[in-house]
Amino acid sequence: MAIRPSSLLIIVMLALSIACSLLNLPLWPAAILGWLATLRLGLTLPRASRRQTLWLGLAGISIWLVALWRDTPTSLATAVSINQPLLMMFAGVSFLSMARPAADDASGGERHGSFWGTLAGVHLFGAVINLSVLFLFGDRMQREGRLTRKQVSVLGRAFPAAAAWSPFFVAMGVALTYAPGLDFFALLPWGGLAAMLLLGLIALDAHRLPGTFIGYPLEKGSLLLPGALASSVVVTHFIWPSLSIPLIIAIASPFFAILLVPSASRRQRLHQQLNEGLPRLGPQFALFLVAGVISSGLAALIASAPDRQLIPLDHFGSFAAWVTQGILVVLAFVGIHPLVGIATLAPLVQPMSPDPTLLGMMFLMSWALGTGCSPLSGSNLALCVRYGIRSRDMLRWNLPYAVLGWLACGVVFALYAGWQAV
Repeated sequence: MAIRPSSLLIIVMLALSIACSLLNLPLWPAAILGWLATLRLGLTLPRASRRQTLWLGLAGISIWLVALWRDTPTSLATAVSINQPLLMMFAGVSFLSMARPAADDASGGERHGSFWGTLAGVHLFGAVINLSVLFLFGDRMQREGRLTRKQVSVLGRAFPAAAAWSPFFVAMGVALTYAPGLDFFALLPWGGLAAMLLLGLIALDAHRLPGTFIGYPLEKGSLLLPGALASSVVVTHFIWPSLSIPLIIAIASPFFAILLVPSASRRQRLHQQLNEGLPRLGPQFALFLVAGVISSGLAALIASAPDRQLIPLDHFGSFAAWVTQGILVVLAFVGIHPLVGIATLAPLVQPMSPDPTLLGMMFLMSWALGTGCSPLSGSNLALCVRYGIRSRDMLRWNLPYAVLGWLACGVVFALYAGWQAV
């Protein structure tokens, strides 16, 4: 089986990242492979992605130049490898797109799924197989290449809402990277509560819209993949607590994806993943890498002036986290990816020694709401392009959900503050 050079670089990067993580060795050799793969894929990036990467990269380099001029004690090597665990996790998770639910392999009859089954299904499968769930569900639900407003509201919002709790979303890897000391299991109930509130808002908004709902038909066996993966993460982390969540996911995802693919199509899907799926990671890899340059540069700049307070706050509590979440959601509406906002914000709040769980909650809920609302997010852009939705309609439909979702997240922050005070 012939493999494209960029795919080979990513595979070796993934294997080397896992090996170095297990052996507690530096990740910079794997990081170099990640940079080489991204540079090789650079010419294939969409124009908007290339432009965004260029400007963010120049901003990061400028910050680092100032930090170095101020004799920062931070090593420049951190700019290369700080986000390597995210690349490792994302490369591993990408294999999950091979394992489609059983209903997708059916003959494609006219059987329709229920509203609640579709809402839960796109949320749970989105929590595992990520962006491909939109096309998996959307292609089965569309009529004449289009989706209704009710269908778009469910797919475009319920899928990213899983970012609030799912360990298989790259958002979780970002939270674990930029909120030092964060415990996934301490975070899980609060992220799950936020996701339930967001799903409730999605259901209320959808039910007030007229028209029948053509949903996605789920089979009982469809829950095997998310159930097996979730169980593997919990059990493995319980047995080996020293293993990080991104590392467990990077190991488990390719294994379960290959294992649960029907044997008749296993070779074909693996070949497709290696030669088409992995090269499609270029835009995400580029975003992760330049965000790492900015974040490490800001950390280096702060380290060069440790007594200087860049944010006029003495304490980063629940109210500050809620307000900051609103700012990140607004930035998402103007096209600034939550990853960039988080990578920029994290070094600024770290001097205040924030509660890791609170910080992680804020990062994840910002990601869940920001990507679910913004017409410029990758998932909503994919829906607009594939199913003929106008971006301005997406913006108009999602503004009320953004405000109500932010208020719902405020309830979660308030409950967490009350629980901390007990």
